[in-house]
Amino acid sequence: MTDTHREIQPAYYTPESKQWLPGPTQDRAEHMPSFIRVVSWNIDCMRPEPDLRLHAALSYIQHQVFKCRTNRRCPDPCSILLQGVLATAFDTILNNKWVQNFFVVIPSTTDAWPKLAKYGTVTLLARSICITKSTSIHFSCSESQHHAIFVDVKLSGLLATAPPSSESLVTLRIANTHLDPLPDGASIREKQLKLVADALLQDGLFGGVVGGDFNAVSPNDSALVESVGLWDAWSGDDEGGFTWGYQPRSPLTPGRLDKLVYAPRPGFFIDTPKKIAVGKKYGKLTRRRWISDHYALLTKVQCVYFASDASDHDTSDHGHVQQGLREQRNTETRSLDHPLVSHSPPRSKYVIPLHPGTISRSRRKHWKRLLRMKSSRTTF
Repeated sequence: MTDTHREIQPAYYTPESKQWLPGPTQDRAEHMPSFIRVVSWNIDCMRPEPDLRLHAALSYIQHQVFKCRTNRRCPDPCSILLQGVLATAFDTILNNKWVQNFFVVIPSTTDAWPKLAKYGTVTLLARSICITKSTSIHFSCSESQHHAIFVDVKLSGLLATAPPSSESLVTLRIANTHLDPLPDGASIREKQLKLVADALLQDGLFGGVVGGDFNAVSPNDSALVESVGLWDAWSGDDEGGFTWGYQPRSPLTPGRLDKLVYAPRPGFFIDTPKKIAVGKKYGKLTRRRWISDHYALLTKVQCVYFASDASDHDTSDHGHVQQGLREQRNTETRSLDHPLVSHSPPRSKYVIPLHPGTISRSRRKHWKRLLRMKSSRTTF
């Protein structure tokens, strides 16, 4: 088996036929979104009651993460990256009313997973986002039949409320993966992440982000992300970002197994991930069980279209601008379950708007100055 990209079929639900049909779809919207929220969560394939736990996980994401109190409430533009979904529980996703109303499911069937896989990854993409392509890679070096899913989406690179032009539409690639486990699997994980990184760094993409269970359990894993050309979105100390080892308390050392990492590109910004689903259980009061042994991660990705030649971009600016964006948002946002434990780096020299169309007068001048630094010839 070779590590080649395979086309996979998304599916969307039609209430008229009460069926999931193949093919991407997008709900009509006046404006193409310029941002997308990304949730990544390993649901844990090893524990009992996978259907009930998966149902509880989707309910938590619907009600507590996206604040959708009913199944008719539309979420923000988002992508939900699930790992450790048992094949026997896959229909739980397809039968969820909120998912049926607002999401495209990728893949449409577990037949798209490696042939012998008993569990795999599933990506849910809000129907407010336009899909242009969806593929997967079956890792030939995987002893656990692991794989990665890639979805290309169109976003508006404009921060204004005006309708985007075709020139300002950008392509973002979102990857969902589960790397091989165990300390002696470090070399295998490096090969797998290199395949993912190569896909995110391809020409023609405005940016790329990958979320999932990286199974970072060996000392060599700490440098793995940078070694393949990606950047880690986490900005705190490792212990503050631990996502596994507490539900329940494990005899093994807790760790930051789950990550959100990205390909650094001009105009591509990502928030410091927030840990969510901390301490979340399901079931009756007399019989409460953990939904998963992993915490989930939540971030926001935003694309800002610079109308300048990519050759004008100074890669050293990316870190400063990225840090400025993180600091502004981190002063106003916290984990849904508890405050983030992270360091407080010095203030960045750049000020980035938090949301499209909400730039205050004091910030607008800084933002325009940044744009002039990127391009003195073309404006939005």
